[in-house]
Amino acid sequence: MSTEDLNNRVAKALAQHFGKSVEPKAAPEAVATSSTPTSLEDGDKWFSAVFGYKPTFGDFGVRVLPDNDDPEIARLVPKVDPDYVVQKDEAALLVAGITDGDKTLVTGPTGSGKSSLVKYICAKLNRPFIRINMSGDVESASLFGTLVVRGGATVWEDGAITEAAKYGAVCLVDEWELMPAEIAMGMQNLLEDNGYLYLKEKPGTSDDRTVNPHDDFRLVFAGNTVGQGDTSGAFTGVGVQNTATIDRFTNTIRLGYLNQRHEVSIITSKSNVSKDVATNMVRFANLVRNAYDSGNLGLTMSPRTLINWGRKQQRYDIKYALQVSFLEKLTPDDNKSVQELYNKVFGV
Repeated sequence: MSTEDLNNRVAKALAQHFGKSVEPKAAPEAVATSSTPTSLEDGDKWFSAVFGYKPTFGDFGVRVLPDNDDPEIARLVPKVDPDYVVQKDEAALLVAGITDGDKTLVTGPTGSGKSSLVKYICAKLNRPFIRINMSGDVESASLFGTLVVRGGATVWEDGAITEAAKYGAVCLVDEWELMPAEIAMGMQNLLEDNGYLYLKEKPGTSDDRTVNPHDDFRLVFAGNTVGQGDTSGAFTGVGVQNTATIDRFTNTIRLGYLNQRHEVSIITSKSNVSKDVATNMVRFANLVRNAYDSGNLGLTMSPRTLINWGRKQQRYDIKYALQVSFLEKLTPDDNKSVQELYNKVFGV
């Protein structure tokens, strides 16, 4: 029985009981809802107006920061690369994460453009950008700060993460899986909602040691894995990260390689090779990648290698340029297999 029929029956029963007519109430109309906002916050712009396309999950408001009057901060804002080819959905996810204040993890294979994507987004949003490359022997002093002697006096000097938190920069922690456990634990508070940074080595009171980050400060971690180790053996030194750290990421983005058309565009923009040659280079690279993914090769071919191969062709012929930029990195057996793939695409 429909809601309308039930209302009519109730109305008739009430009319018989009270001896008067009671008008049934009409069923409520469905209210149209939309996940896409219809207005902008003050000072915001539509994503599509800033980046030139609309995300598949809908347009949304983004904040492009004004130019900073402090030259120390202004110099950290990267320039827009006019030749950069953006992975559209992934870029939109990263911008949404930065807009929402997420702690973002970006993963993907070598050369898929993880760090360049973050840098590009910062350039478009006019945000300061600080990149930190992790390693197994990284010291907390370089990240958080340390005491130094300057002008005959001992003073505290902030590290890169502390500067990023104070300046309101986007801090990219690159190769994050190489991060020692003690460094990860030092960042736990910072990864919390409304988190802060505690500089335990800094002299003074607890207030002196506590850094409440700027409202525009954002953390983005990037690496080849999701922090649970590497079963392929391709990434030496990658460790299993603390579950407490992984759990704190609120936005996770997986980058792959660009499609063939975009890779061809990158190669032709970064080198002098023709479109036809670049197309065959990408076809060859995809064969190498498939062999690598199948476990038949020990090294894959990244877009970075393709660009280098294209540039080397300004000096050498295409086959010798490949040898200089890629083949000599391979084991003898892999070298032979890759040359067979080369002959399949380019001929003997």
